[in-house]
Amino acid sequence: MDIDILIKNGLILHFDKETQTESIAISNGKILEIGKNLDRKYQANRIIEAENKIVIPGFVNTHTHAAMSYFKGLADDLPLHEWLSQHIWPAEAKFLSPEFVEDASLYGCAEMIKNGITCFNDMYFFGDQTAKSAEKVGIRAVLGEGVLDFSAANHKNADEILSLINEMHQKYLDNQLIDFAVAPHSIYTCGKANLIKARDLANKLGLLVHIHISEAKQEIEDSLTKNGVRPVEYLHSFGFFEGDTIAAHAIWLDEEEKLILAETNTSVAINISSNLKLACGFMSLKNYIDKGINLSIGTDSVASNNNLSIFQEMSLISKLQKSINEDPTLLPAKDILQIATLGGAKALGKSNMIGSLETGKRADIILVDVQNIQAQPLYDPFSQLVYSLNSENIKDVIVNGKIVMLDRILVNIDELELIEKAKYYQNIIKKFNNG
Repeated sequence: MDIDILIKNGLILHFDKETQTESIAISNGKILEIGKNLDRKYQANRIIEAENKIVIPGFVNTHTHAAMSYFKGLADDLPLHEWLSQHIWPAEAKFLSPEFVEDASLYGCAEMIKNGITCFNDMYFFGDQTAKSAEKVGIRAVLGEGVLDFSAANHKNADEILSLINEMHQKYLDNQLIDFAVAPHSIYTCGKANLIKARDLANKLGLLVHIHISEAKQEIEDSLTKNGVRPVEYLHSFGFFEGDTIAAHAIWLDEEEKLILAETNTSVAINISSNLKLACGFMSLKNYIDKGINLSIGTDSVASNNNLSIFQEMSLISKLQKSINEDPTLLPAKDILQIATLGGAKALGKSNMIGSLETGKRADIILVDVQNIQAQPLYDPFSQLVYSLNSENIKDVIVNGKIVMLDRILVNIDELELIEKAKYYQNIIKKFNNG
């Protein structure tokens, strides 16, 4: 039988059974079979030799702002308000356009592939342009058009943004890589009327809702003053969590708010690097886990992180949680890797499609090289991935059954062109930022 790709003799990681050397047959975008000696059974158009490679599901990044890639390093080591008001918001006001978003998203999508991210959940503007860039790179994307009370990008109000989301949903309805979501930015930029409109549209179309919640202490204080309750309680009071929802950050929650998220099956996107760098704070995840809240990992934007490494996020999350809970057994390597893959897939409502290596699922797969000094000796592949390796060890990436990176070279786009365009934007943004 002819197939598209055979990943041959790799160390295949499973969450529910023993890791062993096997092969993966891929056909029509899906995992056809996982097992031994598949080269005797199938005739592959392309064979990837996976000896000395760990084969894992692609990382699912559940909170990004991909088009902010050209703002990486623009302003660092500053308080959050100063960082936003004096640097990021003015730069966005000056440069945000369809062309800019398409170029910047292309760079961001390419960088994500380099970091083994095969699916990302975005919140920004000009989603159609980000969709075009994601398709060029070959990455899976859920694109949340930001809903605000005031004008943004080329939209005068929230109604125009909601209308665009409906239009984009219909346009990409049959696209295997692109989905749209409804992304009300936060309770402090989006009033109750528009939050309800956003929720209603998501329910009507069956879309994901993606929102920032309790990223900073000030948000809680402001909500108590304005609404009389904390942010999650406020949103819950008018049924905001009725459908699939991702709460980005969700740091400053009390016990009642955590129970609400658990009872409504709302997922949390942890953004540890961004939160630490901006000194927003961090939470103990132990009772999130104990309450059954689904956890996933986001990188936030490279303007606040400043990279898109899920390896870094996994390592930081696991080590920080062990330390603050004084429990070295908390969030072991296997569990944190599952959060970075299957947890993200579940958050996006795609756990039946992606997030683990199983027959019938879409072939979103990364191959990690362990034939190097950094990776040996190899006793436990989960441990090695979380505590020892980094994105440079990722050699090959497959999305939806198509190779998008081979031996660390992007297949669908010219990396040198990407770099030169980034330098072009760097020069004009630097001149503007320096006044």
